[in-house]
Amino acid sequence: MSARLDPSKDRALAAEVEYEDLSDESSSDSFDRVAFAMDALERVRPHRMTVAVCEGVKRVHVEAGRAWGGAPDERWAILFVPKTASRRAISLAVAGLGGARPAPYQLDLLLRDDR
Repeated sequence: MSARLDPSKDRALAAEVEYEDLSDESSSDSFDRVAFAMDALERVRPHRMTVAVCEGVKRVHVEAGRAWGGAPDERWAILFVPKTASRRAISLAVAGLGGARPAPYQLDLLLRDDR
């Protein structure tokens, strides 16, 4: 069963939480990081955003912008995921695509290993 996250409903709760920068956090765990990011994207489903996931080199990061030629609120993003990225770093980057800082339980849902 896949849970859909809606960060817009929990903005007040998420605003009280401070997150450290995890973009450089690495892990030696053996798992398909791009598949993990794609699964997390399926759960978050950023509204009116097209997201490409590709293998990065140094750290997890996102480049994003307006989708020119589309509706004014359509956006695009590229999520770069290196071979050594941790699940937490990937989850935080994906959750941030929703536009609001994620609530702690949302990160827990993304980190769950029930895929």
